[in-house]
Amino acid sequence: MARSRNIKPSFFMNEDIIELPFEARLLFIGLWILADREGRLENRPKKIKMSLFPADDINVAEQLDNISKYGFIELYNADGTDVIQIVNFVKHQTPHGLEKDSELPDRNGIYTVHHRNPKNKTTVGKPVHVNKVDREHFYNKTGPFASNNVVVASENSFQGNESDQVNSNGNSQEQLDNSSGTVLISDQNALNPESFNLNPDSLNPEDNNNSAVGEVEAPTQTKFNFKSALKKHGVPDKDATEFMQIRKSKKAQNTENAFEALLNEAEKAEITLPQAIEYCLKRQNPWGAFKASWFNRDQSESPTGQQQNHHSLPRNVNDQWGAPKEYEPVAGNTRLEGELI
Repeated sequence: MARSRNIKPSFFMNEDIIELPFEARLLFIGLWILADREGRLENRPKKIKMSLFPADDINVAEQLDNISKYGFIELYNADGTDVIQIVNFVKHQTPHGLEKDSELPDRNGIYTVHHRNPKNKTTVGKPVHVNKVDREHFYNKTGPFASNNVVVASENSFQGNESDQVNSNGNSQEQLDNSSGTVLISDQNALNPESFNLNPDSLNPEDNNNSAVGEVEAPTQTKFNFKSALKKHGVPDKDATEFMQIRKSKKAQNTENAFEALLNEAEKAEITLPQAIEYCLKRQNPWGAFKASWFNRDQSESPTGQQQNHHSLPRNVNDQWGAPKEYEPVAGNTRLEGELI
């Protein structure tokens, strides 16, 4: 089911977004309205095409791969289902308080569920991360969650009082139609993005301090460091620091996929990564990314310009004014007679 989502003007100026074909950019936006509240949807290209491009000849599977190469989405299989995860979705979108929990797991097979206010069914408190078995216990209030009803009731106390005030005025239907009235103030602040830099590295999930029994924490993974990867591949520290500053000014994302793309482009240009970074920095308008096509274009244009400038000037004075005219000598010993004037 399609849902209303937010889009910000800075989307169209993102350095990596503009590298994608226009159909990939439109597809990326379309994924937002198809995704659930966690930014996940099934990876079914034919179904996605019929939902977003019913009258257009667009290869959705190919464009999904293009988007994933820049780190904007993740494609994986969990619990036997092919899933698309939109990176940073929960940071930039504000799901309606009544929107149901995601039925798809993350890449580690962990599901995200929410406690709900028993009166208006809106989300309450922090999300809970559980495995597939405990997910059923969570909804049925059985197993490890059977004794958690008292805790849930206490968590709902604030929202319950607020709901009583709204319902006493007979505005229950209005509350269902207005997302700002169904999400806690604290949740609204947490879900309301201040910027749209599309940088997956900026996503720092909240620490879940909920001590409810049966709650499963997603396993931690080592965070990728773009600058360290540059230095590991031979880029001097000074160049790596300057390059990172340029990428920051251009709001480029520093993901592992973006780094792999950088390596691939340097290889296409048949130069090393340190040489590619040095070339980016020494340009009059430094690059925050490197593309073999950009490099080859510069290389082809530069010699041509030099050659034109060189040949625009004469090689020597004879080329400019012409060689001195040669005259044939006068035949014989002819004397010229006459008076000197």
